[in-house]
Order: sequence, then C-alpha cells, then structure tokens
Amino acid sequence: MDDRFSPAPPSGPAPEVVRLPEYTRADQDEILGPGDDPYGVAHTGLVFLPKEVHFGIRAADGRLVAHTGLLPLPLTVGDADVRAVGVGGVAVAPDRRGGGLARAVVGAALDHARTLGPAYALLFCRQPLVGLYERLGFREVAGEVTVEQPEGRLAVMPLRTLWAPLRDGAGWPAGAVRLRSLPM
Repeated sequence: MDDRFSPAPPSGPAPEVVRLPEYTRADQDEILGPGDDPYGVAHTGLVFLPKEVHFGIRAADGRLVAHTGLLPLPLTVGDADVRAVGVGGVAVAPDRRGGGLARAVVGAALDHARTLGPAYALLFCRQPLVGLYERLGFREVAGEVTVEQPEGRLAVMPLRTLWAPLRDGAGWPAGAVRLRSLPM
C-alpha cells in the first residue's frame, strides 16, 4: 500500500494550488479573519517559527482561502540526528471548509517537501484536528516530544505530534523526539 498523500479532492476539479512568495499576517487574516489566536494554540505559551515556503489557494475573486507552510527541521530521535520538513500554518477559510482545500494545499506542500530530501514531514496540531491529518496520511508520534524555546529552555510539546512519510517505505524511528529548534 502506498502511504503517501493522494491529492485528489473528494469530488469535482482539484483547486489550483500556487506557491506564494510570502505569507503575511494580512494573508492569514484574509483566510481566518482577524484575531489574536487564529490557530487556537496561544494557551501552550510556546513561541513558533515562521514557515519559509508557502502554498495557497485563491478563490475565483482572488481572495486567499487556504494556506500551508513548510520549514526544514533538525530533530534528534533516539540517538540519531534526523532531518524533517515541518508543516504548519495550515488554514482554510471557515466558509470554504469541507471542499477539499486542506487536502489540496497540504498535498501540494507535501509534494514539494518530497523534493527537499528528508524522509519525514512533521506537524503539531490540536486534538480535534488529528482525524483530519490522519485522513491526509499523517500518523501520530508515540511518546513525549520536546522542543526548544527562547533562552535555551526546553518544553514538552502539549499539541499532538504527527508525521507523514516523504519517501516510500519510510518508517518513523524509535526513541525520544527532540526538536532542535523552536516549533513551526
């Protein structure tokens, strides 16, 4: 069985995903509306890194309605140094949810991530979103995940940690996971 993500939407033509030159706070507000905690993660108290590569979907009127960002990540899993591609900033406009936009924009981002070399994609999400990401080919990382924070502080990631293979046959390595950077 091929565990990789299938970009086909549930029905109808696939939305056009484009690579965005940048993703600003104004872009985020265009998708999710203004607010201090659009992703619902402020309660974690964590500082997150911005993504470096961005993919989006625009509606026929030009409005940005979906986004996913990527960022290379250094990890230690067990005793091994591992590279992964962080997936984050996944957003779909509330009025456009349920139409396959998350599948399309995350799929395009994962397709690009496969060209970057690492065997794994990694993301952090709130518990209610685990099922969505599992349907997109992600699996839960078992055990505690630690992440770096400012001033060299380590924190246990309170969000669910999920991974997806970026190469055929890639399996998540065994051992404790430490993200050697701020989370994305």
